[in-house]
Amino acid sequence: MKKLNKRIAIISGSRGDYDLLKPIIKRMYSAKNIKVQSIITGSHLIKNYKNNRLFSKDKIIINKKISIKYLKDDTTSILNYLADGIKKFNKCFLSLKPDLILILGDRYEIFSAAISAHFNRIPIAHISGGEITVGSFDDAIRHSITKLSSLHFVTNNVYFNRVKQLGEASNKVFCVGSTGVEDISTAKLLKKKDIEKKINFKLKKRNFIVTYHPVTFEKDYGINDFRVLLKYLSSINETGIIFTLPNIDTNNYQIIRLIKRFVKKNSNSVYFKYLGKEVYFSLIKNVDGVIGNSSSGIAEVPSFKKPTINIGIRQKGRVRALSIIDINKINYKKIHQAFKKIGSISFKKKLFKTKNPYYKKDSSKNIVRILEKINLNGVTTKEFVDLN
Repeated sequence: MKKLNKRIAIISGSRGDYDLLKPIIKRMYSAKNIKVQSIITGSHLIKNYKNNRLFSKDKIIINKKISIKYLKDDTTSILNYLADGIKKFNKCFLSLKPDLILILGDRYEIFSAAISAHFNRIPIAHISGGEITVGSFDDAIRHSITKLSSLHFVTNNVYFNRVKQLGEASNKVFCVGSTGVEDISTAKLLKKKDIEKKINFKLKKRNFIVTYHPVTFEKDYGINDFRVLLKYLSSINETGIIFTLPNIDTNNYQIIRLIKRFVKKNSNSVYFKYLGKEVYFSLIKNVDGVIGNSSSGIAEVPSFKKPTINIGIRQKGRVRALSIIDINKINYKKIHQAFKKIGSISFKKKLFKTKNPYYKKDSSKNIVRILEKINLNGVTTKEFVDLN
């Protein structure tokens, strides 16, 4: 029987999901029975971010741009953003007529795409379901996308079981690992002098990457915790501090303002909207650790056998490697203790033994292989599978 060409629409809404989707898109271009439809939205098309140049650089064809109105970082604006996304994705899907959409994670724009696809009876394949981030809205959004989706690509067995717990059939859940972690093993990393040239910043004897996002379930969105962190960082002025700016989220502008103010006052620091995977991975290899509350600190940094100081509850619930140091309730003393721990001989020995729980061989290859072979007939009709 002749295989049909599946039209698979892959949707990217941020620099974070793009880095994880890119190896899949690249593989799909050479797949015999898949026609890729690349759709970009979210921060790729927002003035303050403008990540859409990444696609031409990586020779990825953009089939559709969905520009969603993003006015402010308050709750009402975020809800309007979500609503605008639902309407615009509906129009997009009616035009492109994909056989399946492939999405990753838990961003607002991705949620709007999932809702629209569900009502248009388009099957959804979802990457990174089953994960938990207690301190953010993303947690509920991610689980909601799982229930809207028909196929699930999860990063480890804990998340495999959790997606099953949400009532999904086990033969539609595939444990493939993280494509971001997979990329690390093949990445060509830059030398220190080349990194410095790329980012126009002279690395110090000791350096840290800082990525901090709003904690949407905290009363103050985690702003006070971030201020405490910045106060400590201002006291270690011989250390290089490299900030990456937060994604679109409620109160992200306040964090961006605090970062810009810090960099203006502290010449040992610098900030970037987007570093790109090559530079980011190369930096991790050359710095002393990563600080903040980003998922990258949990999922990717352990592969480099580097420490992560994880602050607050945003990432609470994720599976962790031995290299993670958690500070749930931040204060000056706890940060100082975490920095001291990083330098200890016992912790360095622990780092050496670190294994990344998100790594599996051939993650992107296996995702594409499954999508090539899977029969989509009737896949959107699901029964809730109760646990025994």
